[in-house]
Amino acid sequence: MNRTEYLESLTEQISNKYAKELVRAEICAHIEDQKEAYLLEGKEEEEAEQLAVREMGDPVDAGSKLNRIHRPKTEIWMLGAMAILTVIGVIMQTIICSGFDNTRISSDYGMRTILFNLIGLCMMLFVYFADYRILGRYVWGIYGIYLIGSIFFLRMPYATYSYYLILGQTVCFLFVPVFAAICYRFRDEKAKGILKALGVLFLHMFLLLLFGYYKSAAMLLTFMTCLITLTAAAFKGIFGGRKKVQAGVLLAFIIGVPTLFFGDILLLGGRFASLAEYQIQRIRVMFSLFAYEGEAAYQTLLIRSQLADASLLGGGDVGQIGDISGAWCDYVLICLTSYFGLLIGIAVVAAVCAFLVRSLHISCIQKNRLGFLLGISCSSILILKTVIYVAMNFGVGPIVGIDMPFLTYGLNCTVTNFLFMGIILSVYRNTNLLPELKNAPTKYRLKFEKVNPQ
Repeated sequence: MNRTEYLESLTEQISNKYAKELVRAEICAHIEDQKEAYLLEGKEEEEAEQLAVREMGDPVDAGSKLNRIHRPKTEIWMLGAMAILTVIGVIMQTIICSGFDNTRISSDYGMRTILFNLIGLCMMLFVYFADYRILGRYVWGIYGIYLIGSIFFLRMPYATYSYYLILGQTVCFLFVPVFAAICYRFRDEKAKGILKALGVLFLHMFLLLLFGYYKSAAMLLTFMTCLITLTAAAFKGIFGGRKKVQAGVLLAFIIGVPTLFFGDILLLGGRFASLAEYQIQRIRVMFSLFAYEGEAAYQTLLIRSQLADASLLGGGDVGQIGDISGAWCDYVLICLTSYFGLLIGIAVVAAVCAFLVRSLHISCIQKNRLGFLLGISCSSILILKTVIYVAMNFGVGPIVGIDMPFLTYGLNCTVTNFLFMGIILSVYRNTNLLPELKNAPTKYRLKFEKVNPQ
């Protein structure tokens, strides 16, 4: 049996069409390695190939075993955890909504929350069953559409300023998976690829500011997530070259950016950051709480006071935090803790954190480089948002407009979070299934030669 016949017989046992290509390339590589070994022993080329093919074993048996490996994977634990956390979040939010000081929200809060989560689940399922390589294959076209849409939404008039803020956050966060695909696009280009990716990142942030988006926590989180993704790509060796040096430089960059940012706020009054005065005060509150008592520290002090009065089993009331505008988005966790108790609040945070840690883990084990980058980027943004949200709701973080997966009310944030989770689950579903995209399409050249008649 020659190589072609062997591969044909083996791949007939593989049920998934994408896996056939991956398995064929994998087995071809093994045959080539074994053939080289036989050639070094002095065998003829034809004999060496026959022996190498024979070394692979029975094609039907090998194909059946590989078929069990190269098939779509279902992460039962994460799907179940997602469903349970979604239901728990909806129930808890519906119960406490009566305590919020907003009749327009309270009247249909429960139904809206259910509707938003159903839309998010539909988005997640759509992405879950899609081929995530589409993002890598058409990244520049997708980025162009995203950029045009972002400019349109940022420049259009809004009924209220809050709608502008919410949509601006969504525009920022949606860049995260797009940037992961851009990093993949520059793979194997060594330091040149890293510089190109950084150039795209800085240019994108400049364009957002140019077309009307304001400096916010969402922009900083997006920027840091993109740096984390870039560092992970370098550490994984996706760019090629000296990966430890590349990752070390980028890691220093990740540490240096927030250090310079906070140093500017604390020592120079935000001279270079050019933030609004209320933003500067909110950041300084983290380091000097009582210096801004009654001003920017009001919400943080109120949260700490309410947290200190919270019982282990709850008091059936959302507390004074529920009277603050936007409590149904920004302070859901502290309201849940006051209503249901510290034990329930800590349990919810632990469950969400376990889900996100699992998301990060399944992203790190991916062999497909695009899948790895998409998983890392989406996991990182969800983790960063959760950490900041929990810190803010427990009185140890800055007061910013941010959301938390499964708990925060709102269509945009709910759908965006489910989109990220769908990408992560799609990456895991296609583990050992989807081959790498080719660096460049094959080019053919047609050559005409003049033949002299004899």
